[in-house]
Amino acid sequence: MDDLQNQLQSLFGLDEFRPTQREVIEDVLSGRDVLCVMPTGAGKSLCYQLPAAMRGELVIVVSPLIALMEDQVQQLRDDGIAAEMLNTSLPAADRLRVMEMIKRGYEGLLYVAPERFYASNFQPILKILRPVFVAIDEAHCISQWGHDFRPEYSRLGEVRQLLGNPPIIALTATATDDVREDIIGILGLREPCIYVTGFDRPNLLYESSQVSNGRDKDAQLVKLLQQEPGGGIVYCATRKAVDEVSVMLAGVLPHRPIIPYHAGMDAYTRTANQERFMDTPDAIAVATNAFGMGINKPDVRLVAHYNIPGTLEAYYQEAGRAGRDGRPARCVILFSYQDRYTHEFFIKKMGEESADPDSANIQARQKHATHKLDLIIQYARTHRCRRQMILDYFGEAREVQDCQCDVCRRGQEVSAQHSEPAEPMPEALVTLVRQILSAIARLHGKFGITTIADVLAGSQSERTQRWGFEQLSVFGLLKSHTTKRIIAMLRRLMEAGLARQRDPEGVHFRPVVELTPAGVAVMKAQQPPPAMLMDLLPHRPRQAEPKSSPRAANPASPVREEPLTEDETKRFERLRIIRLKMAKLRQLPPYCILHDTTLRSIARSIPASLDELERIKGIGPQKTQKFGREILDALHDGSSVE
Repeated sequence: MDDLQNQLQSLFGLDEFRPTQREVIEDVLSGRDVLCVMPTGAGKSLCYQLPAAMRGELVIVVSPLIALMEDQVQQLRDDGIAAEMLNTSLPAADRLRVMEMIKRGYEGLLYVAPERFYASNFQPILKILRPVFVAIDEAHCISQWGHDFRPEYSRLGEVRQLLGNPPIIALTATATDDVREDIIGILGLREPCIYVTGFDRPNLLYESSQVSNGRDKDAQLVKLLQQEPGGGIVYCATRKAVDEVSVMLAGVLPHRPIIPYHAGMDAYTRTANQERFMDTPDAIAVATNAFGMGINKPDVRLVAHYNIPGTLEAYYQEAGRAGRDGRPARCVILFSYQDRYTHEFFIKKMGEESADPDSANIQARQKHATHKLDLIIQYARTHRCRRQMILDYFGEAREVQDCQCDVCRRGQEVSAQHSEPAEPMPEALVTLVRQILSAIARLHGKFGITTIADVLAGSQSERTQRWGFEQLSVFGLLKSHTTKRIIAMLRRLMEAGLARQRDPEGVHFRPVVELTPAGVAVMKAQQPPPAMLMDLLPHRPRQAEPKSSPRAANPASPVREEPLTEDETKRFERLRIIRLKMAKLRQLPPYCILHDTTLRSIARSIPASLDELERIKGIGPQKTQKFGREILDALHDGSSVE
């Protein structure tokens, strides 16, 4: 066993390096600049922790993630490796203690948030620090073209000079070519060794489901969580959405811990909720993108995006928190067009705090963000392999094999979908399907979905004339339909596995449409269209239903409730106080714990045991188990009950 392998085992108790770790570590130990792009869960941290532990000198680790700092510092200390941190979560006395250690020549890993370098009390110390190297985690935050740009990161090149130009290892899980160029340029990396270990996560099952309204989105989310009983994360675009979705899920999934998380909560609550999520196997975190960076929970079985993220980089990173144990996990987008408006609102607000919000730089950032948004929407609506789209986006030149994303699974199930429908398919519908397939065939897989729809609709345009589309036999075959309607029908045919999208060679994110073998067979009348296309044509509007009878329309008369007595009112108020305490602890509205009606029933009946409490309407066994003891204590004013 060589020395590096011995050090890995003696310092960290590990027997083997993961792919590429050894090469990165050897370059760091040799004093070279390194840019390391590794997917979530690939072991980036070891690439700087092992060299730091072996050198036994000062190594600065820059990270924006306080929770990750705390976890890593504790783990390093448990392994007997010197590690300290400086961030706003530390009490003032601890910060002073660490600052004094640094002044006296501290040797070990020092984790700092990037803004610490610009604090007035740290500036004098900064000038005397001479680390053997600097590790910059989440390095994509450096680039304004990245999905999580942080201005304080963009000044780390200046910080490097103040530190005496030490070698740097920059690490990230998400960086496209332009972001990698920014990292190298802004940090001033000198002939860096660049490692891009691959973006493919074969164990992740990528899916996207288009929903038309909030009610359908809620129903699909609940169904997903019922199908996946393990831990899960639900990402929302806004704090308001987090609050609303948390309340909704707590109401329909009372047996699952629902844990909200967003930046509007106080630091103590956020930390407590994150720790609860980490410690609870079947917990569901409902969060904004403030949650998850650096979260190392291996058994997350589902990451669902209630709202589409703003970029593919953000989606890849957030979805990548699923299945870190290597077992299959689902990554699902619940896409609606309303989500786009939310992100467009954020894009318009870019640069509002700038002295010149109309500057060319702000406009360029807004244009870039809009382009990124278009790409993630294209991903959500695609009918080509989602894993392949992710690899293409990050510039990884490889072909995906044995994919289990929803698009690829649909293609594998095409044969099952082509069973004869229970009722004969109308001839007009069969003809319509074959006309659409014929148009795809006549365009030879060289054009996208909009062009095919224009041809079928007989749209007159300069492009139509330039390409000679008017001469095609399929031109105008569906002129009685709008282009928008034809596009919708084309998507249905792709969902049925009769056609698919692909990117032409050398071109990304400009997909063309081509027939599948099943589509060719249907077009040639060798087999019928699949039964799932039975409703391809719009139904005629139904006649208005007769109005309900006055008796059925009238709601039941409300039941008058007798007012509480003085003693009952006192018990009721005590119950409301304990309910509020439990609600705050769980970051839920009080009514999600118990309704006032239920509290009044408890105040009236004065149950003396958990069994009696469980029999009161509105509680049941689950809430009795969770809240029963505290309720009884409050009811009896703290006196013990059996």
